[in-house]
Amino acid sequence: MTLLVVLLAKIDNRPLESWSLPIQPNSLIAVLTTVAKAAMMVPAASCISQLKWRHFTMRARRLVDLQLFDDASRGPWGSVIIIWSLPFRARALLASGFAFVTIVALGIDASAQQVIEFTLQSSPLSNASVELGMADMYLSKGFLDDTVYESSIWKPNPDLLAIQSPIINGATGSVFPPHFKCPEPATRCSWETMTTLGVCIDFKNVTDLATPKCAPMDNAGTLNCIYEFPGKSVSIDPDDDLTMSWNQESLGGAGPTTMLFQSQVLNYVQSNYNPFGYFQAVKASTDGYPIARDDGEDYEPPPVEVYYSTFAWCMQTFHNVTASQSAVTAESMTSETLSFAESHFVGEEGNPMGQDYYTFVANSSAATFNVSLMATGLLAMGFALQNSNLSTVISNIAGTITNQIRSRDPGDIQNASSMAGNALFNEPYIHVRWPWMILPLAETLLTTFLLVTSIIITHRQPLLKQSLMALLSNRLEGWDDEELEVPGAQTQEKLDALAESMLAQLEANDTGRLRLTRKKLE
Repeated sequence: MTLLVVLLAKIDNRPLESWSLPIQPNSLIAVLTTVAKAAMMVPAASCISQLKWRHFTMRARRLVDLQLFDDASRGPWGSVIIIWSLPFRARALLASGFAFVTIVALGIDASAQQVIEFTLQSSPLSNASVELGMADMYLSKGFLDDTVYESSIWKPNPDLLAIQSPIINGATGSVFPPHFKCPEPATRCSWETMTTLGVCIDFKNVTDLATPKCAPMDNAGTLNCIYEFPGKSVSIDPDDDLTMSWNQESLGGAGPTTMLFQSQVLNYVQSNYNPFGYFQAVKASTDGYPIARDDGEDYEPPPVEVYYSTFAWCMQTFHNVTASQSAVTAESMTSETLSFAESHFVGEEGNPMGQDYYTFVANSSAATFNVSLMATGLLAMGFALQNSNLSTVISNIAGTITNQIRSRDPGDIQNASSMAGNALFNEPYIHVRWPWMILPLAETLLTTFLLVTSIIITHRQPLLKQSLMALLSNRLEGWDDEELEVPGAQTQEKLDALAESMLAQLEANDTGRLRLTRKKLE
């Protein structure tokens, strides 16, 4: 049992692959348990047999007790009978203790089978190339064609569609994943912390702050309204203002079409270049018809909901990033909006991108990020979003753009870089369930205690144990032959019934020979 405990301690939380013996761990545990169980049952049976002589030495007993002790030394059923049949007195405590040990030993094998289990745990995979896309500069593939560059004018190339399609998909909920590589046989890859250039949003419902600036058209009851609110972007081109047209129902088709929803995503024209774009949307809350004033002189626009969001370059820090074969996730993400630092143009000394770009800086860490000038054109598109959750849509667009600039193919960054990580694979480990060792260890300690106690209290007696010759030589004395006869054929039941009424004590006779001497019932 000591060897078993040492073995379990050595293999606990070890990979099964490290097991080098030809016999499996469960089989070896079964062998050791069987040996330990046998080592306990041998002294248990011997001690029960030895204790029966002491049982008859102490005082007069029923002769049937000889059979009870003999049956108890042979297995669990006899052990149950002796515990049930013998009076619970001090004279039978040791024998009952060994009988209890014999019964409980039935559970040792079942307990041993539960001692170890095999669990899947993540182990490092040393020979795998693990990558996670990141970016500290953004040089777009779609807005730059190296073969077409004239007078600082950027010209789109065929990759532009590959950029804008994922953005549209992101608006519908299919967010473009970042570049990552977690090759088989790895089942999980991990990165503790990863920092990258990204796009952050600030989405707001500005309905309560928006004020309509309306101008009536020639047709009565028709209004064109621009919604103003604090913090709204200032556009260079007045045509970029989001204008809603409200047509009186009575005009039928005579006036312009009534708008129930309109949105736009445009570049943010501001001196610090960040945020670089904005989104605004107006949604009619009713049927979209102008409301006549009480005085009947003019009309008011119908109730609307107004939404506004900015897009800004930011530093995103992902914590505890994990990836499977199909997806990458992060436990948490923090972001910091970048501040504009300086501009760089073609021909300047030390221009690392070879193109016009802006440098942004993170105030907390002084980390710098370079963004190509044309990257701000990513958002120049509109969407039919009347029945969409605009907050989710804008968030998905920002996530898609962030992942696009972290990925090369597919993706939209020429100078892609990646961060190495750790590859893990699920490997079976040996786990020891120590509570299941309580029974075998308790059984071992109890057997040891009973064995030592039995040796101590019987050390002055002859060591007879299961000897049949001892039973024959220490014959019955004090009964006539007629008293020992049973009617008809002898059976164990008849002899046990006879022994129930016979009291005997093991003591020396006149010649010094031990005999089971007849005693009278007191």
